[in-house]
Amino acid sequence: MRDCGRRCVYCAAALEFDFATLDHVHPLSHGGAHAPGNVVLACGRCNRLKGDLLPNEFFIRFPWAGANFIRYAHAAHRAHKRCARRAVSLAYAA
Repeated sequence: MRDCGRRCVYCAAALEFDFATLDHVHPLSHGGAHAPGNVVLACGRCNRLKGDLLPNEFFIRFPWAGANFIRYAHAAHRAHKRCARRAVSLAYAA
């Protein structure tokens, strides 16, 4: 909870411990690991919205989520943050 400032890393909504869910940034179904750099806290709505999308697919579709991810996902792996930065810059450049 401290690593994300008690906020959903995708929509930035305030999180209560009882309603926070774990999300695998790179989904397990696509070969992602259950490791600290790949697991972040998200609200249930955003976790369902992301589903098993790969990070680049999710951040391209929802650039606002990528912008919040860059800001709040402090413990996320650097590769995931680079992916979010690329997707957000592409989305807002168009």
